[in-house]
Amino acid sequence: MIFDYTGFVRQKDICHDGWYGYYQEPCPPVPAAKPMAASPSALENERQLIDQLYLLQKQNRALSSRETDLERQLADRDREITALRSGTGDSALQKRADYLERQLAAAKQRISDLEAQLAAMGGAAGDEQARLKEAQRGLIRALRPQIEKGNITVDLNNERLLINLASSYLFGSGEDQLKPAGADTLKQVGAILKDFPEYKVAVDGHTDDRPIRSGLKKKFPTNKELSEARTANAAKALTEDGLGAVTTHGFADTKPVAPNTTEAGRAKNRRVEVIVTK
Repeated sequence: MIFDYTGFVRQKDICHDGWYGYYQEPCPPVPAAKPMAASPSALENERQLIDQLYLLQKQNRALSSRETDLERQLADRDREITALRSGTGDSALQKRADYLERQLAAAKQRISDLEAQLAAMGGAAGDEQARLKEAQRGLIRALRPQIEKGNITVDLNNERLLINLASSYLFGSGEDQLKPAGADTLKQVGAILKDFPEYKVAVDGHTDDRPIRSGLKKKFPTNKELSEARTANAAKALTEDGLGAVTTHGFADTKPVAPNTTEAGRAKNRRVEVIVTK
């Protein structure tokens, strides 16, 4: 055993005060902690906000360009009118000046309208996104246990709010009647969405590409009939607590979100979507 001046026992396998063991070799550096990767949902929300910002900037540039063109025309007309007013008093020149003044007034009005449109566009887009975000937050709070289990996702972009519910959570295999938990969840969704009456709500049903089993063919000849029946029952539960009328569609296996070549892919395709749009 070797003691240093502090009384600490120096051992060959222990790092102390920056030195390694009694060989007096520097301690190896401590690896830097790897930064935590952003969650997929955070990255998706960031991407959606960037897309929305890009679209608004594109529209803003188009309107600003139009406004600049009109202002250039105004300057040209002002110069022409000034030149005509300083002429000899010819009646033809006077008529031309009067005509240009009317054009000038109309152009000024168009610029004023464009400025109002630009202001309204920015405000309306912000208000619209804020309302949808409010609905999204309410749904996430109410459905957090099901979201954490992977039974439900709530996704927002600049066009719509999408609530995706796994069919296995809502229905038994080959059945169109809701499970009690699935019915309760849809009632919760409807109770939240009824506070946003300015939006339209659609319920879409989807299946995988597996054919209907022979024992169920009398009730559901194809996946089309199964998806329509499930959608109708989901819509009924959704509107039970006061949500207004919704539209329904049964798409069967025509709109897959994953390949039907694996069980995991087929499970993703068996779903009911509640879509909220302006």
